[in-house]
Amino acid sequence: AAIYAHLLTNQLGLDGDNAAQVISWAFECYEKGLITKKETDGLELEWGNCQSMIEMIKKLAYRKGFGNFLADGALKAAEKLGKNSEKFVIHVKGQDSLDGIRINKGWGFGIILSPVAGRHLRGSLNGFWLRSDRPINSYENVPEDLYYNQKKKAVQDILGLCSYVYGQTVDDWVELFSNATGRLLSKDELLHVGLQTHNLEKAFNTIHAGFDRKDDYPCERYYNEPVKSGPYKGERIDHEIWNRMLDTIYRLHGWDIETGWQTRKGLEKIGLSDIADKLEKENRLK
Repeated sequence: AAIYAHLLTNQLGLDGDNAAQVISWAFECYEKGLITKKETDGLELEWGNCQSMIEMIKKLAYRKGFGNFLADGALKAAEKLGKNSEKFVIHVKGQDSLDGIRINKGWGFGIILSPVAGRHLRGSLNGFWLRSDRPINSYENVPEDLYYNQKKKAVQDILGLCSYVYGQTVDDWVELFSNATGRLLSKDELLHVGLQTHNLEKAFNTIHAGFDRKDDYPCERYYNEPVKSGPYKGERIDHEIWNRMLDTIYRLHGWDIETGWQTRKGLEKIGLSDIADKLEKENRLK
């Protein structure tokens, strides 16, 4: 059923992660009695009911009945439903997120701080050849590693390279770029372009979405609900450690600690004084 559901989301042009999250939210609301068969068009949204899951995917794609209620994502649906159902939504900056982050702290920190909300390819600190030796539940050096990975991943995206082609290094990319363009850039110069790109994305989100420090935290569930079973039973996010990690990565970027906004000093240091001017016009610069 899971394989067919994945196939179906692809055939219908749905994002599999988002579809899974919003349908899971609906199943949990049904389980807790917040919605009934009256709202779900007669479907019994019970865990393990694969047929109801498949029908919900189709309803989402065609915005039919209850599918239309869910089609804008779990957070929007929760706002419409009320009944304190927002606390069951797993999201990053309003974007449905399927990634659990209570165990893999580095992965989670990258996901929450990704400029494309909730995207795991910016949070892959324990894969893609970066600090694979770190225990996945460790907070050690997470901000420092993410700062590097934000630059590295921006470069990778600019060059149009696939994250799943393992073994590539930034030195390989320098050679690739030079051979393709005839321009000679050092490793540090290429990573500097990545740093500028990440800051451009950050500025775009600040201006157009109004994101600030409060949007760089995970859902409350990740603090309050520990992992229930398995080798990492009891793991959850420590709020105080998360606060300190935010402080650290903001300092590395030269961003304002209190608001999470960028600063003129930080942007001018990396050659983005024009972006500082734009942010200042929007009154979103420190």
